[in-house]
Amino acid sequence: MSENRLNTEAPFINAHTHTFTKKHTPKYMAKQIFPWPFYKWLATGYMVNRIKAYLNRNKQEFSFTGRNKKHEAYKKKKFWTQTPGITKIYNAFLIIIWLIFAYYLIELILPSLQGTWLGWLCCHFVDVLCPIMPDLGSSWNSILLLVFIVLIFRNVRRTIKKYAWGRIKKAVGPERLEFLLRYINIVRFTSNDGQAYIFNSLEQQYPVGTKFVVLPMDMEYMDAGPVEESYPDQMKEVLRLKANNMDTCYPFIFVDPRRIERQSQKKEFLNLNTDNPDNIVLEECLMKDYIEGGCAGIKIYPALGYYAFDKNLLPLWLYCQQENIPITTHCSIGPVYYRGKLKNLGKDYDYHPIFEEVYKKDENEKRTFGKMRFHELKNKHFQKNFTHPLNYLCLLHKPLLNNVVETFDKDGDLKMLFGYENGEITRTLHNLKINLAHYGSAEMWDKFLSQDRYREANAIIKDPRNGLDLKGNLDNIAKLYSYWHWVDWFSIISTMLMQFNHVYTDVSYTSHDLNYLSLLSEILDNPNISNRVLFGTDFYVVSNHKTEKQYWIDMQNTLGSRKWERIAYQNPTEFLTSSLPGSL
Repeated sequence: MSENRLNTEAPFINAHTHTFTKKHTPKYMAKQIFPWPFYKWLATGYMVNRIKAYLNRNKQEFSFTGRNKKHEAYKKKKFWTQTPGITKIYNAFLIIIWLIFAYYLIELILPSLQGTWLGWLCCHFVDVLCPIMPDLGSSWNSILLLVFIVLIFRNVRRTIKKYAWGRIKKAVGPERLEFLLRYINIVRFTSNDGQAYIFNSLEQQYPVGTKFVVLPMDMEYMDAGPVEESYPDQMKEVLRLKANNMDTCYPFIFVDPRRIERQSQKKEFLNLNTDNPDNIVLEECLMKDYIEGGCAGIKIYPALGYYAFDKNLLPLWLYCQQENIPITTHCSIGPVYYRGKLKNLGKDYDYHPIFEEVYKKDENEKRTFGKMRFHELKNKHFQKNFTHPLNYLCLLHKPLLNNVVETFDKDGDLKMLFGYENGEITRTLHNLKINLAHYGSAEMWDKFLSQDRYREANAIIKDPRNGLDLKGNLDNIAKLYSYWHWVDWFSIISTMLMQFNHVYTDVSYTSHDLNYLSLLSEILDNPNISNRVLFGTDFYVVSNHKTEKQYWIDMQNTLGSRKWERIAYQNPTEFLTSSLPGSL
């Protein structure tokens, strides 16, 4: 196959998809996006049902009666728009209607425009038409006439609707609009058939034999209200999905450290025997059931209110490293994040547990250190502190992991687990296989491309072998502070791909815009990066931008066969290979 020849027949691997439904979404997802009591009124179930009713409003058009009505309407419209003579009369009539509408509307709002250039123009417009327009006597009569015109004439109605929608989008803002689009996608891909229906909607847009990593979501601890169907019940359906699609469905297990901490004694979520840390055994628990049912990896979502180095996750990470289990983690800023009060996250929630900064220097240049401080007051901004890519260095970089163990060890268990001797751990997580999903986000790609004078923003171009040289600078507190606050995540993640042998990233959601495919193609020319990038789409979340088939066809045809095969087959195959029975 030539370099740019499109191949729509060869199967490949989509490393980032979803099949969860509205049943798995908290009741008050609108919390923190809309103030109380509005988020209560915009409960997930209510919103989904209203949107579903709106999307289904034209279903009757597909019935025989509906099709006949549509044809009759077409014939009338054809008569008015294509009959010689009638067309001119029709267009002249519309102009008159618009003049009448504009005249009485401007007459109503003219007092509020006095003293402005727009008021001057409107005043002249009214003066010109005043001799031929009847006096309606009162403002209420003018309002009634305007309402009548809007209700009767579709042309006027459509124009006003288009203008109003543009103003609404601007007033609502991108975050609330993205939130609404998420609701719409949940409706579009949710039916009585549940996850099987969603998976089928995904699968039919790809060549036969294409494989999909399915990532469930456990949103019960994000403090956005209850979910209709519990996470264990969601996973039962995921396992049925796997059983019915053995060769194409590769589900991951969503892990939230709070579920581990609060797990039931009846059937634990995670039960690891760590008596021998060099040979950790997964004993009877829900996670063992999921693995035996065909699950192929682990998914975490720190934006829901925790760090990837949470003490309850550390034993699991050792087990994952031991069994070469792939981990996918959310590594961008988006509309799904912790919705509760930030102070409920802990007393020192606005300080980083591990990283430090310089608080002050005295006249003798003596520096005072303390934990890195956060200043974000809103949840939507604070989430970046959980999802920041530098947090994963607390797992992968031995000195930082050593600090994690010392910080979180209360009874000696963690120190024993990591072989802590003479102030230093002897077991590390440097072989942990982890995918930093979304490659930082489109916003970070824009930030990378827009910064031309900031040295760190050009590091991966100037030094394509080392990038930012994270390993050499992590002990430099000033540098670390700079990386955290000012360096784009695209540069940080690219550097991590170069310097840590088992770190991956996927381009799900981020690369939906064709403008970003040029940057993706360029970065894939770097041999130190190209073998760690995974194809993914973030189905069905990305569907408000483009369809699945358009997503992969655009990318395959833009990148060419060599790069496409690398990110859509070779890299995902290596990433998904493990000792698990459900491994690729």
